[in-house]
Amino acid sequence: MAVEIEVTPTRNEHSIIFKLDRRLIPPGTGLSFADAQSAESHPLARALFQVRGVVSVWILGDEIQVTKDEKARWGSVKSRIIEVIRSNVNSG
Repeated sequence: MAVEIEVTPTRNEHSIIFKLDRRLIPPGTGLSFADAQSAESHPLARALFQVRGVVSVWILGDEIQVTKDEKARWGSVKSRIIEVIRSNVNSG
């Protein structure tokens, strides 16, 4: 079944939360990736850093918070992030 994703803004205009209909990691645990190098061992995080403009990724349970750089526009970044999440979650 294809993953459902709800997009929620945060107080930080450069961050968005992508809430999934399933957990990615156990409750009460979190994964923080400050750069692409730190994400090398996590396939989804690594793929998200390949989206132009992504500067950090945080995964907690069924949520993924992505922060973009100040110059990137959410219009193109957000749709690409959703594609990457769907591709990675649906295949694994």
